[in-house]
Parts: sequence; structure tokens; C-alpha cells
Amino acid sequence: MSEEETCSWLRSEDSSHYCELRKQALPKAEVNAKCVMLDRAVICIDGYSSLFKGKELAGENSTEAILWFIESATQFENLSETDNAILACIQAVEFATKNGLIERAYEVFRYGRSVYEKGMADNDPALSEPALRTKLVKAGEKMIAKARELSEDDDVRVMQAELKAAVLGGAALKKVKKDDTEKKLVVVDGRELYAKKSKEYKEGADTFIASGVVQNAVTFACLGGLADLMLGRPKEGISYLTETAANSGFRDRFNESTCFKWAKLIFRAHVSKNEEAIDEARKLFLKFPWSFRDDKEFARRIMDSVYRRVTG
Repeated sequence: MSEEETCSWLRSEDSSHYCELRKQALPKAEVNAKCVMLDRAVICIDGYSSLFKGKELAGENSTEAILWFIESATQFENLSETDNAILACIQAVEFATKNGLIERAYEVFRYGRSVYEKGMADNDPALSEPALRTKLVKAGEKMIAKARELSEDDDVRVMQAELKAAVLGGAALKKVKKDDTEKKLVVVDGRELYAKKSKEYKEGADTFIASGVVQNAVTFACLGGLADLMLGRPKEGISYLTETAANSGFRDRFNESTCFKWAKLIFRAHVSKNEEAIDEARKLFLKFPWSFRDDKEFARRIMDSVYRRVTG
């Protein structure tokens, strides 16, 4: 195996392996599963780099730490490392709780809980021991205690009710039924959100292409491809976008679109960590006439995530 085919952080000597990024020895099984598979190695690097950046910012008491912890959790989800994803969420919850950011802590707690529940449903061996669930529950209990110190408005009461249900929910962290008061809360969905958006935007792009509504078709195709990027599948995302443009019957209009150019810059910035590309993308983003606010905010979320990756 040549150096070009392995992770740049891997150090090997005889039968020993060491990760320079994580500063720890690695078992052979992990090396074979990630370090010598470049597509997975890149995601692993993103996951740990984001985690360490989050810890650094948390040490500086910067709220940007929460975004980095969430980014880390999403990348660990992409690697199917459920335990690491949950641990990143726990760190975000604890930091947000310490700073009295209860709504933000609650958002990330729900994200971590959804990862835990999915892992349990899939019989993930990483969750076979109760220690991780205990840590997640304790983070929730601390959040309840902090919430009691703060205002007793409706949103806080909803959080307390759901957290108590989660803490007392048995072996799994069971969800309680949603009610109308929860609609005010914005929930961080991580990988689940990107998978859902990938499907929705691609189906929407097909519909708009068939109807001849080209601008919306381009926008939806771009966001569908970028959702794949956030799922750790950059090759699939750019291939989808390129093939959709070529087969749409509107190839020239795709290529001329500001949104299409913006999306290609996002891909380039992410894959090659190109700061010039992400800076240009941020300028183009402001020039494009987004038709729907939700699409604009989803696009901004992706762009901000890539910006943190490139400049962090």
C-alpha cells in the first residue's frame, strides 16, 4: 500500500500503527477499515478535526464550539461510529447547559438521542454497554437542573417534560409524543436531515425538469447533490449533479446558472479545502435570487459547514 493510498496522519512501523492527529495507537482492524480507505479516512479526519476544534473553542467559552461538535457528530454518523457521534453531542449539550443555552442544549440532546435510538434499533455493538446511555442521561439531567434555574416559560416546561421522559424511559431513550407547543423549537437532525433532504430535492428536481421550470430544477438539483456531500458522499453528489445537468435537456442553462456555479465551488472547497473557492461561493450566494426561504437557509447551513471545515 503506497503512502498516497493511506491517510496522511497514519504512522506505521512494523506491525504498529499510530494516528498523529488523535495522538494514539490504532488497532490493525481500524487501520484496515478507515486509514487505508481514503474516502473514509477523509471523513474520519473531518470528524476528529471538528471535535478537537470544538474542544478548543469550548475552552475559550465560544458558542461556536457547539457548531463544531455537531459537525463532528454528523461526520461520525457518516462513518457509522454511533458511540463517537453521541459523545460529540454530549459535549455540545454539556457546554450549552453550562452557559445557560438551554434551547440549544435541548436541540443537540434530541439529536444525540435520535442517534442512540437508531443505533439500538440496529443492534449497534458500540451501544452494548450502558455507560454511553448513562452519560447521555446525565447530560439530560444536568440540563433539567439548569432549566429550573432559568425562566419557567412554556418552552422550558416542554423541554423538562421530554427530558424526564427520556431519563425514565427504560433501556432505550424513548420519545414522547410531540404537541403543538414544540413547534417553536428548531431541532438539529444531523445525518437524518441530510438523507431526507437529498431524496426530497432530487425528486423535486425531476419534477421541475419535467415541467420545464429550469431555475427551480437547478436549485433543487444543486441542493440534492450537496446533501449527498454532507452525508460523506462527495463523489456521488457531484456525479449526480453533473449527470442531471447533462441529461436534463437544459445543459447550457444549468451551466450558466449562478446556483450551479455556487454548488460547484462548494464541492471544490470541501474536497480540496480551497479557501478561495469557499470565499467565492459566499459572494455568489448573496447574488442568487433564492425562491424559497427554506432552501436558502438549507444552502446556507451547508455552506457554513464547509466554510468551517476549510478555514478551521
